[in-house]
Amino acid sequence: PILTAFELSWELRRLSALEHEFKTEYQELRAQCQEFATALLDHTRTSHELQVLLNHETGSPQAPLTEPGAPERMRLSRLKLAIKLRQKKFVAHPNVQQLLASIWYESVPGFRRKNMVLQAAEMVRIGAMFPLYSLAYIAAPHSAAGRTLRKPFIKFLAHSASYFMFLFLLILASQRIETAAGGLFGSVPNNDKPLSRRGAPPSLVEWLILAWVSGLIWSEVKQLWDMGLREYVHDMWNVIDFVTNSLYVATVALRIVSHFQVRREMAQGLQWNQPREKWDAWDPMLLSEGLFSAANIFSSLKLVYIFSVNPHLGPLQVSLSRMVLDILKFFVLDILVIFAFSCGLNQLLWYYADMEKKRCTTSNTLATPSGTLPDPDACIVWRRFANLFETMQTLFWAAFGLVDLDSFELDGIKIFTRFWGMLMFGT
Repeated sequence: PILTAFELSWELRRLSALEHEFKTEYQELRAQCQEFATALLDHTRTSHELQVLLNHETGSPQAPLTEPGAPERMRLSRLKLAIKLRQKKFVAHPNVQQLLASIWYESVPGFRRKNMVLQAAEMVRIGAMFPLYSLAYIAAPHSAAGRTLRKPFIKFLAHSASYFMFLFLLILASQRIETAAGGLFGSVPNNDKPLSRRGAPPSLVEWLILAWVSGLIWSEVKQLWDMGLREYVHDMWNVIDFVTNSLYVATVALRIVSHFQVRREMAQGLQWNQPREKWDAWDPMLLSEGLFSAANIFSSLKLVYIFSVNPHLGPLQVSLSRMVLDILKFFVLDILVIFAFSCGLNQLLWYYADMEKKRCTTSNTLATPSGTLPDPDACIVWRRFANLFETMQTLFWAAFGLVDLDSFELDGIKIFTRFWGMLMFGT
């Protein structure tokens, strides 16, 4: 009956999204199905009966019992199905939450009875031992220390500590720790071989980051193999992890391309060790730095997912995710409005923007070839209405008050054109 209630509730949810005329009725029936499945949990008399119910698998007359002292082996198939089908009342039932709490804190008895200071000290102690737990699990996964890492709470703290260490390495790399450490101890880097040169080999911190990234990629591959592509993509955090790992892989690939490009230039006797300001705009080294900075942002955002287990920050994450969806909806409408006004403004002001471009200072002469005096501000103003893309950027940042009416003081503009453009801009 629980499986039937789950499937019927999910089908009613799907129908409510398809048939809007009966959306209210479908939602009421769906709520009744959820209440029926949740009410069945009240009839479980012992924790053993609850475990049998939550571990029951479809097509299996009797769920396999868990091994004593090994709650991490519990499959919880029915509970996972409830989470997949969004049976919130069933998952939030006190009996279910009590069982999950007993499984979660089984490795640290009495943890919840400690005060906040002792809990923090215990978590720091376990997190600091994550290298030992990891080595023990790799060397002897069936030993006592290896089985300890299988405990949910220990595993979570070890993974969190490892990820915090990874973020610390990213901070060291972003702050150029090699240069800072060299200046601290009085050694100055060789000017002939700066650390930021093209095709530079990875530093020690970057090698450590590469090792961590390799582990993260392997973890995602295993998760994709276990869950399947459809279930993997269903979770947006998995998509973010995939994008982050792809950025790191692209960064490594571009660094390799830059290295071989420099070696080829050295073999040909070309000038390869130029200052950064003379590099090509699309140099692989610059592209790799851009992708690496974007990957750092996504890696830091993963902290939001880690802190979702906190009873205070977790609900805020749910509210934030819903708010982001609403913001994206308004953003789409905003882009459509900006595009419409950009078409009109660009059609109206492109000629005068082109005249401003001619006034842009290009040399140290007092006058341009056309006879007009150079205007330093023209080098900035002409871009704002030069084409459709630039006009859209102008209107977008104008919504934040970063573009003023001086942008309409264009060379040769007439009174009516200026008034009409400012009217469009103000609208």
